Amino acid sequence: MVNKKLQEILVCPQCKGSLTAADGGKSLSCKTCQLKYPVRDGIPVMLVDEAIDTRSGKQAEEFRGGVAAFKVIDGPNKGLSFHIDCMTCKAIGRSIADPNKTTIFNIDVSLALDEGTKGLIQHYLSRQFKDQKATNNEVMGSFKRTGDVILDDMSISRLHAMFFYGEAGVGVLDMVSKNGTFVNGEEIESCLLKKGDAIEIGETKIIFEG
Repeated sequence: MVNKKLQEILVCPQCKGSLTAADGGKSLSCKTCQLKYPVRDGIPVMLVDEAIDTRSGKQAEEFRGGVAAFKVIDGPNKGLSFHIDCMTCKAIGRSIADPNKTTIFNIDVSLALDEGTKGLIQHYLSRQFKDQKATNNEVMGSFKRTGDVILDDMSISRLHAMFFYGEAGVGVLDMVSKNGTFVNGEEIESCLLKKGDAIEIGETKIIFEG
């Protein structure tokens, strides 16, 4: 059993949300992330890798330990590589301020999401990843938004697509872009990816390396 005052000041290390006692005080539960943190000898173990995911019953580290790797094989940014950590999402788009500069920005200068776009993402999350509603721009349910990939490709939209990596796998969502998002030559609205899949946006072709 956790000391009540200690429980009041503890937050989920993943989403920074509040925790409630569960299992008769043997764990602390985060409703947002759907994780339970074990309590051992009265001491809460506040590590995501030690938590139990209540959706699957599996220990969080079983599906949070990897990264999804991508490489641009064609287009203005050919050779660029980027990755997505488990339980994160990352947007891909075109820079308006400096179209000749390619970089990965931090969250505080990421591509803006309007309300319609947030709603689109939430619909995708609920359908593909069975996730919770967004609480802010940085945390969409239990998916943390990391730095976006800004490309030089003038044929893609300012906010073109979003990549996700969750328990269900790695997915891509078209953000109602002007020219569409294609996976292995077929236009998609959303799609879970397999190793070797080719994602095409504008003149850019990206391979999911696994």
